[in-house]
Amino acid sequence: MATKGQGRTGLFKGVSRPRRQASRSPLPPASVTYAWDMVSDTLTWGPGAAETLGVPAKDLPKTGQAFSHLIEHGCGLSRRDAIASAEARGGAYETRYALRFEPDRVTMVEDAGRWQPDTLGRPAFARGQLRLDPVSGALLPAVLNQRSELLCSIQNGINEALRVSHTCTLIVGALDDQGADAMTEIARKVRPMMRRHDLFTVLGPDRFALALTCCPAADAPSAMKRLAGLIGDHPAVASLSLGAACAPDHTFKATKLLRFAEQALASGLERGETCKLYDTRPKSPSPAADQAPFDWVDALNSRNLTLARQPVVEAQSRTPALMQACASLAGPEGRPLMLGPVPKLKDTNLALLVDGRMLELAADYLKDHPGQRLALPVSVRTLQDAEWLSMLAAHLGARPGIESRLIVEVPEAAMAESRTVLGRLHAMKALGIGLALTGFGAGYVTPDQLRMLPVDLLKIDGVFIQPLKRSTDDRLTVRTLVDRAQHLGIATAAEWVEDEATARLLASWGVDYLQGGLFGEPEALPQASGLQRMLKTARG
Repeated sequence: MATKGQGRTGLFKGVSRPRRQASRSPLPPASVTYAWDMVSDTLTWGPGAAETLGVPAKDLPKTGQAFSHLIEHGCGLSRRDAIASAEARGGAYETRYALRFEPDRVTMVEDAGRWQPDTLGRPAFARGQLRLDPVSGALLPAVLNQRSELLCSIQNGINEALRVSHTCTLIVGALDDQGADAMTEIARKVRPMMRRHDLFTVLGPDRFALALTCCPAADAPSAMKRLAGLIGDHPAVASLSLGAACAPDHTFKATKLLRFAEQALASGLERGETCKLYDTRPKSPSPAADQAPFDWVDALNSRNLTLARQPVVEAQSRTPALMQACASLAGPEGRPLMLGPVPKLKDTNLALLVDGRMLELAADYLKDHPGQRLALPVSVRTLQDAEWLSMLAAHLGARPGIESRLIVEVPEAAMAESRTVLGRLHAMKALGIGLALTGFGAGYVTPDQLRMLPVDLLKIDGVFIQPLKRSTDDRLTVRTLVDRAQHLGIATAAEWVEDEATARLLASWGVDYLQGGLFGEPEALPQASGLQRMLKTARG
C-alpha cells in the first residue's frame, strides 16, 4: 500500500518517507496570521488571535480601519503605509510599529506579508503574519511611555468621574507653532480654567491634551471656545484647532476617548472648523464596501477569466514537478493579471461559479497536455457547497485519464468545519485526484486531525517562509511543520520562496517542493481555441 507521501494517485511517487518520531517543539505562541481584503476593508484573523493579542474575541478588530486605531502614531509605518511603500518590490511588505491595547499596555509588533493587486495594479488583498515583540517598558520609545502615563491619568479621571456620577471631557488641540517654550506658556494660560483633578499634557511638538472633570458633553463646545480664547492671543500661535470627546457619553475607555477626540480634531481640520465635538452618528458605508475590484459576474458571462500557471519545483533538483494554477485575466502583452479572493454576493455562491470555471479550464488543459500536472485551488465556500462534488465528477468523467494529474488545493481554514469538509475530501479522493492542504501552519488543524486527512501534499503557509532569513521563531515554526509532515509521511511544499538562501535552507530541512518568484512568475496558461476543440472532437 502506498504511503501518504507517495499518494494513492501516484502524484508524488518520488516522495517516500518512513514514519518517525515527531518533533515535540511547540510553535512560537506570540504570532498570528491574518487576511485583509482591502476593497471591503474586511480583516480576518487566524486561530488563536484573541489569545495572542490578549483581547476578548469580541474585541478583535474586524476591519483594517478598526485595527489602525490600535496603532500608535509616530512609532513606525502602519500596514497600509508599508504596503504602499512596497508596491515596487514584488508585493512583499514588512514593517514594525506599536499597538496599544490598554492605557498601560503597549506592544511592539513585526508585521510582514504579501499583497495582491486588483486589475489596475492597486493593492487589493494582503495576507501576512503579526508577531509580537514583548519588549520591556524601559525599551519602548519614550513617547510611548509618556502617552501611557497620559492615558492612565485620563482613565483615572474617568473612573473618578463615574464614581461620583460626573463626566469627563478630553480636548485635543493642534497649533502651528512647534516650540517647547510655547507649550509651557500655553500650559500657564489654560491654568485658570483647570480644577483640582484636571490634567494638561503635551502630546507632541504641536499638540496637547486637556482633560476636564465635571464637564458634560453639553458644556464641551463652550469649554473649547473658552480654551481657544485663552490661547488664541499667544503671539506664537498662528492658528489653533480643537477636538473633544466626552466620557461616559462617548466611551468609558481612555484609549477610545483620546482617539475620538483626535478624530473630532481631524474632522474639524478637514471642514475648516476651529472647534469640533466628536460625532456619534454612524458614518455612511463606503461605496467600495460591496464592490469587487472588477465585475466577476461580467467576467464569467463573457468568459474572460483564464488560468495562469506558476512552476512548483523539486527542492533538490529544481526540476519542475507540477504547475500551480490560479485565476487571472489576460493583460497587456499577454501577461496575466492575477486576481485576488472572490467576493461574497447575496443569494449567489460566486466562489463556486468561479472555481467551476477554473476547473473547466484546468480539465481542458490537462486533456490537451498529457504530460502536465496542475494544482488547482478552491475556496472554502466552494467546498461547503453540495454542488461541488457533482461538478468535479462531471468534468473528470468527460475527460477520462486526467484525474491522476489533477491536484485540488484545499485551504487549511476549511478545516474549521472539519466534520462536513472531511467527508467531502474523502469523496473527492475517491474520484482519483490528489489533494493538497494550503496555508499549512495557520493553526486550524491539530496534529490528531491531520492524521485523518486524505491529503498528499502540505503547502506551508508563505507567511512563515518569507521571514526565514531574519526570524529564528519562524525557522522553528517551519522546522516543526516539516517534522510533523515527515512523521506522517506526507510531502511538503513551501510558498513565497523568493531567494536562493531560503531555497537552500528549506531543501536542507527536507522540504520536497518549492514555489515562488525565484523559480518563475505566473504566466498565461495556453488554452485550445473553440475551433481547435471542435476539430479534435470531430476527429475523435
